[in-house]
Amino acid sequence: MATLTRRWSARIAGTMAGAALIVGGTTGVSNAATTPTGGTAFDAVGTYGVVTTTHPDTVGCNGYKVVGSGTVTGNRITGGGTWSQTEDACTATVPGQWDINGKVTITEADGDHLYFTYHLSAPLTSDTMVHPTGKFTITGGDGSFDEAVGGGTMNATVNLLDKAHVTATLSGTMGFRWQI
Repeated sequence: MATLTRRWSARIAGTMAGAALIVGGTTGVSNAATTPTGGTAFDAVGTYGVVTTTHPDTVGCNGYKVVGSGTVTGNRITGGGTWSQTEDACTATVPGQWDINGKVTITEADGDHLYFTYHLSAPLTSDTMVHPTGKFTITGGDGSFDEAVGGGTMNATVNLLDKAHVTATLSGTMGFRWQI
């Protein structure tokens, strides 16, 4: 029942935010343009460790399979949660760059899940610090994240010599399919 109440509270808040955007857009409120219609601000920081193995495609990818897990906090993540990811980090798909594609599951303490995919890139250098940047897309969820959609920018910080302390910062919007 608490999950259902939270889900409907979140949907009502989203509807009110959408209504505020419509009113703000017609009355000239300056911050109305900062949050696109159909979603409200979504910001999160994942702090996690990764394990890498050589990618089986040594020609088309020539990189790594990456599995990560840790914690996440954010403005739409109640009480924090866990971060679980898989990705392919390739060096052969885009000349001179890391080409990174992955999937993340965020699990709140109450068991609700938020799912998103991402595509990041970073220059290939001899530096052990890598700063991949790109886009993430919210693909769904369950519980309070049922029918979640959205996306935005994702920036990561990876020390190739210290895979136990990776961070990813997400900044974008999240709404629900029925809002759009």
